[in-house]
Amino acid sequence: MNRAVAGSFVTLGVTALVGQVLLVRELAFVFSGNEFFIGWTLFGWLFWSALGAGFGSWIGRAEKTPHSLAQAHLWAALALPAVFLLIRASRVLLGTLPGAVPDLFPSMAFAFVALAPLCFGLGRQFAVGVQVWGDSRSAGRGYAFETAGFVLGGLFFSWVGVLLDPVRVVGWLGLLNVATGYLLCAVGGRRGIGLRLVLVAALLALAPAAIRGERIGRRLEAWRFPGQILVESRPSIYGHLAVTALDRQLNYHENGLLLGAENEPQASENLAHLGLLAHPAPRRVLLIGGGFNGVLGEILQHAPDRVDYVELDPAWIALAQKYGAAARRAALADPRVHVAFDDGRHFLKRAAPGGYDVVLVNLPNPATTLINRYYVQEFYRDVRRHLAPGGVLAVRLAFAPDYLGPELERLGASIYKTLRAEFAAVALLPDYEILYLATAEPAPPPAADAWLARYEQRGLDNDFAIPPAIRLRLATDRIANVRAAFETQAAAQINRDGRPIACQYQLAYWLRSFHPRAAAMAMRLGETTLPWGAAAAAFAALAMAFSVRGRRTHRLGTWGMGLGSFSLMAGELALLIAFQAQCGFLYYKLALILAALMAGMAAGAALATRRRARAGPGTLAAIHFLAAMCGAALIGFLRWIEAAGAISETGLQIAFLAWAAVLGGLAGYEFPVANRIYLAGRPAGRNRAGVVYAVDLAGSCAAALLAGLWAIPVLGMQATLGLVSGLNLAAAAIAARRKLAAERAACDDGDEEQQRSP
Repeated sequence: MNRAVAGSFVTLGVTALVGQVLLVRELAFVFSGNEFFIGWTLFGWLFWSALGAGFGSWIGRAEKTPHSLAQAHLWAALALPAVFLLIRASRVLLGTLPGAVPDLFPSMAFAFVALAPLCFGLGRQFAVGVQVWGDSRSAGRGYAFETAGFVLGGLFFSWVGVLLDPVRVVGWLGLLNVATGYLLCAVGGRRGIGLRLVLVAALLALAPAAIRGERIGRRLEAWRFPGQILVESRPSIYGHLAVTALDRQLNYHENGLLLGAENEPQASENLAHLGLLAHPAPRRVLLIGGGFNGVLGEILQHAPDRVDYVELDPAWIALAQKYGAAARRAALADPRVHVAFDDGRHFLKRAAPGGYDVVLVNLPNPATTLINRYYVQEFYRDVRRHLAPGGVLAVRLAFAPDYLGPELERLGASIYKTLRAEFAAVALLPDYEILYLATAEPAPPPAADAWLARYEQRGLDNDFAIPPAIRLRLATDRIANVRAAFETQAAAQINRDGRPIACQYQLAYWLRSFHPRAAAMAMRLGETTLPWGAAAAAFAALAMAFSVRGRRTHRLGTWGMGLGSFSLMAGELALLIAFQAQCGFLYYKLALILAALMAGMAAGAALATRRRARAGPGTLAAIHFLAAMCGAALIGFLRWIEAAGAISETGLQIAFLAWAAVLGGLAGYEFPVANRIYLAGRPAGRNRAGVVYAVDLAGSCAAALLAGLWAIPVLGMQATLGLVSGLNLAAAAIAARRKLAAERAACDDGDEEQQRSP
């Protein structure tokens, strides 16, 4: 039976890891691709898992049979496809209009509730498995086998599952759980004939998804775009791409975020012509992103010698060539246009400095970390190095020219201050899209007469960026009003890789459309400073010290595990966001990073289980001291990659994977140690083995919410890690003090015993 139960824990790990990655990617559509809501998704996942584990640890001896575990696997096999279908239909159920951003609060509530059936069952399954195993080391061994399943699931998804339709992966996971449940029934004796028949029925129901998942997936894909016709969709390593039709208009989407239409003449003309007219003779032009909507053709009207068009995802070019109008295809095929399938930031780091007359950034607002990478100071610094003397950087941002609300004002001011941190002059041309024109040298405001003379010299004949519109755009009183608003906006912060505050401002602007009061609250949270975070950390440390005083040393186990899992999740989120900022393809590598983290957890848990008999408060103190040092070292690593120039992409990925393994190793080592401390001297300890597991999940749950949605974007990654390191130092001191107190108490008891002896 032991092998069957061990296999059950492995299946649990595989299901949890692959299911989590699948559903995180599916829920990206609910939140329009915003990576910060990975934290919310993990919060919901861990909340329900912790609730299930806590419930499972209190349900008594009646559940301690292999058939109970088989029932749990049957639940997982059926709950995963049900939750998957529910999330796939989210936009239909939420009533999201075609091309519109969803209402945030209903989306968050939907994601939270949708995860409940699967995650509650998975959390309960761990506690039931520990009870079925039923010896003193069952919790530690179960944790190690589950974590081994995490590793196997991560490797499977990274190398195989990522290439398959999600429906097929869901089907395979279901069949794996059915097979595991049937094996548990076999070792559990002849009882449970009805359960075996239900398992066989589940096998037959899931087989079509495992065998014909691609065909089913194509039908379900249309649920993501209600009110539109799905023309084509395809996965890539950077996200899920889709082309839809709304009447005669073709639209391009990435992870549910509308990137733009196939033809956007007004936006394309304004960006290209206003950006290039700002330069007297634009010979070399760099375009980053968005070449599919007509801007390339507008650039070519200025007769440049060379246009470097950098597109991160080759799949976009394939879609543009397939569905774009003849003019868009001709621009891509023009011999002056050199398409580079590369990350724009990596492209600049490898290119020779000082070569471009004009750089155009044609991207949506910084709603996601993937897009925000092109609105940060580090990127603008690289652009400045690659501008020729007199060169111009043009950046656009969706705007409202007639009402500058506080949320939009702070977002616009953040981008303005970020540009001013690297460029000597930044001209503002506000309209329904504000255009920032930045130059490395001091420059006077744009002169309408000079621009119109260049317009005539270059023989331009536009529909929207015409001479009267250009003159009005350069002379409107909106310019002075917007500049004054930006320069007096004291709360707006510079946007950086390590502190992607523009994403938080964009979130507040998003909220403003639906919930003005919530937007105001988000604005206040965006003003939170480091002392508030330090006060919260100090309060947590005091609560821990108060809780474990006296003879309540066993509570060190739950407090230590909760803090350890909180630290792990905060470090994990920092790594994921930093990876996205530096590499740009978290969508593809998410499972591999999680697998590395789980591999570290498996190794740590296995090592600690062997040494469990010697574990105590001193061991816990050492673990948290190492966690504090690890957090400090991670801060140094993040500072180094921000300051470094060109870094080997392979080496950078290996470094991130190594860090994930180290973080996981510390958390994995702590779990058996925390269990021993918590269960020491408790006669009913076996029946409460799931409590520490529930606390483990609850700590991760709290970090996913606090670090993911607040601390990292507002305080920054380094400040967040610094606070977590300080909290771990405090925990180490508290545990060391409890060790000394226990040793003194043991000495006092020994002296008293000697005095009593004759």
